[in-house]
Parts: sequence; C-alpha cells; structure tokens
Amino acid sequence: MENKKYVTHILNIVCILLYASITLFTVLHHEIWRDEAQVWLVVRDLNIIELIKHVRIEGHPLLWYFTVFPFAKSGLSVISMQIVSWFFMVAAAVVFLWKSPFNILSKICVLFSAGFVYWLPVLSRSYSLIPLFIFLLAIFYPQQKEKPYHYAIVLALLSQTHVLMCSFCTVMGALFLYENIIKNKENFKKYIAPFLIIFLPVLFLSLYIFTCPHKNESVSEYIMLADGFWTKTLITYMINLFGVMGNFKGIFLSLLLIGTGVIIFIENKYLFSAFLVNFLFQLVIYNYVWMSAPEKVWACLTVLLFCFWVIFLCNNLSLLKKIIYNFVLILFFGLSVQLGIQLIQNDIYYDYSGSKATAKFISNNIDKNDIIVTNRPIFTSSIAAYAKGYKFYYPQTDTFYTYGYDSKADEFLPPEVQEKNMQKFKDKKIYYLFSSLAIPEEEVCYKSKDTTLLMTERFYILDNLSGSQKDVKNKNQ
Repeated sequence: MENKKYVTHILNIVCILLYASITLFTVLHHEIWRDEAQVWLVVRDLNIIELIKHVRIEGHPLLWYFTVFPFAKSGLSVISMQIVSWFFMVAAAVVFLWKSPFNILSKICVLFSAGFVYWLPVLSRSYSLIPLFIFLLAIFYPQQKEKPYHYAIVLALLSQTHVLMCSFCTVMGALFLYENIIKNKENFKKYIAPFLIIFLPVLFLSLYIFTCPHKNESVSEYIMLADGFWTKTLITYMINLFGVMGNFKGIFLSLLLIGTGVIIFIENKYLFSAFLVNFLFQLVIYNYVWMSAPEKVWACLTVLLFCFWVIFLCNNLSLLKKIIYNFVLILFFGLSVQLGIQLIQNDIYYDYSGSKATAKFISNNIDKNDIIVTNRPIFTSSIAAYAKGYKFYYPQTDTFYTYGYDSKADEFLPPEVQEKNMQKFKDKKIYYLFSSLAIPEEEVCYKSKDTTLLMTERFYILDNLSGSQKDVKNKNQ
C-alpha cells in the first residue's frame, strides 16, 4: 500500500511539472486578443468607481477584474494577467491530481485535454478561475454539514466567476437550502448564515447586471444575428469541445455526452438537476445572448467533473462501476488531447493575434502626439494593452479609446460632423488603424502576418499623408 501511494505521488509530481511547463511555455508565446485585453485595459485605465459602473455594461461579475486590479494598477506588463490565470489553472491541476478520486489515466486525459491544456490556462480570462473553485467545491460537498462555511464561501466565489456558472450555483444553493434547512428541523439555524453567503452574491450579481440601464453592444449585435436555431447551437457546442468532426464522430461524441448525463442521473438525481440546468442554461445563452466559444464550453464542462467526483466520493460504487466511469472520462476528455496539442503548436508557431506585433510597430514608429484613427475600438483594443500610452481616435463618437466602448452604439455622429471634427487634427500626422473587418485599399505601411490565427486580429496601418511606406519605415521587417 505504501509503495502504491509512493508511485502515485511520483506520477502526480511528473504530471504537474509537465502540465505547468507546457502551459507556461504556451502562455509566454500567446498574444492576447481583444476579449483578454478588455479586462486589462478597463482595470488599468479606470478608477474603482468607474470600473464598477462599467463592468455591469459588459455583463460580467467583478471577481476577475478585482483579481487583475493590483497587477494592472502597479504598472506591470499585461503578461502579469496571463501569469495569474495560468497560476489558477496550475493550482486547480494540483488539487485535481492529489484530491480527485479518479485513476491516473483519467486524470492525465482531463489535464491534457484541449480545454485544460490550452483554452483555460492560455487564454487569460475569468474562466481560468472556475476549475479551482469547482474542484474545491467537490472536496467540501460531502463535508457541507460539518464545514458549511467552507462550502458556502467556495460556492459564492464560483458564482462570481462568470454568469454562465450562476445557474449551477443557484441549483446547488437550492439543494443546500433543502438538505440543511428545510429538511433539518432540529438544527437548521446553523445553516442560515452559510445559505445567505451562497444566496446574496447571486442576488447581487443578478441586480448588478439586469438592472443596468445601458446595453452591451456585443450582446445586442449577436441578438440581431442569432437565428434561434437550436441544432446549430448544439453542433457548435460539440465543435468547441472537440474541434471539426465528421458525422460518425459527432454522433459518437453526442451519445457519449448523453451517456455521461445518464450516469449522473442514475447515481444522483439531485446532481443531475444541477448538471442539466447548467447545460440548458448554456444553450439558452449561446442561442440568444452570447456566441458560444471553446473557453466558455470547457469551463462549464467542469460541472461534469464535479458530478463524477461527488459520485465517486459519496456513492458506494462497485469496482466495475469505477472502471466503467473512469473509462467514460478517459474517452470523453482523451478524444480532445490531440486537438490540444495542435492548438498549442499553432499558438507557438504563429501569432494568435496581431496585437503584440502591431503595438511594437506603433511604439517604434509613431509618436504619441500623432493621431491614430481606429476603424472600430472593439476590434483594435487588444493593441492598446501592449502599446501603453497610446489611445485610438474613433470619428463616429469623437472619442479617444483604449478599451472597447460597448455602450455608445447609438451615439454615432453623422459623416459631415465626423469630417469637421477631423479638421482639429490638421496640424498633426494622422494614421489609420484597421482591423481585417475593413481592409484598406491603399498601400499600407504596416500589416499583420497573413498567418495570424484570428482573422479579426489582423491589423493594417495606413499613413494618410503619404499613402505609402516612404515616411514610415517598418522596423519589424
């Protein structure tokens, strides 16, 4: 028995060192895109009151912003935010390896799946907080009667990571209420305060977001484009998990997902209700509010791991069931390992976003007193995270921006007013910054690499005075 524990301990150490090294190496080669940059810029450029007012427009909880806050305000590079999200994922991996009840092969398949090895640790967003809190919640779930405050605090923190987790946290809070207060007639007072710790943050978040008088532009645009076609949403969900697939693989993986739901239903119907509500809530959001994305889907998939973790801990499973359930996890997560390797290779060999290279060109060639006109702040904001001290002028609102504006879609100025406003810069040199949504026809003095992975993060700069490369030498060439 001691030899087995020793071997397990050594395997865990090897796994965590390998996981931390691969993900850190990829993080250091990853260029952030606009969704990552938005958090950094908002925290960096706003005071605390402005931050709280602005974030509700974006429809997000404040926890990730407050986590990033000290790093952005201390003047550090944006890489510090990337290291923070990487650190949370490594911490989650440590908890998962040493505390989860699964066999070592299941653990390896989970950690090196596309989501856990790439989407969550490499893209620096609030989703990187979710696995750690989910895994801690699984540890405290069987101990919630003995340690109600531990359980409640973790669940409260989880609810503040992302709106997508609110449905799961609400159901888990309702189950806590039912099990420990409604059913517990003798000792229910002990659990009232922990329940309030769970309930009040969810209530606050709902009021914070849904009472916002301003609209989120990205949500508004997606609503106009959404066709309400549920089949398309389901297919996109599976593609975000496993990449492009044929009909046979798609059917197999869909059946596998259904099979995991059936297992959870058979073993614990309460957990199944949380799993089902979380899944359906995601689909509603993806279909009507926000576009689905791999980091969203993979972060929410941690609920499946939570359910299996609790089943292993709380149910008296036979050896055969443990083998079968581990095999299901190996299949489900292992089938995306190859995709994770490909994603890492692409991010290392190519620019994920043109933001960093474009910012380098701007810093080397364009004076801070010159005017850089953006064709749209939302799509060029990632550059500002690297080009500190630069702001981009947007004629349609007559405003200088770093982060995306989000709330000013109804304040566009007519063309004649825009042209008049531009006259105030007649004594300054003007450059035009384009994202690939509007590629300039004129000869540009700078353009992102054609191999840049995100199409919307390929940037072009036009020197309006010369329309050529005569006056600006591209120092990156």
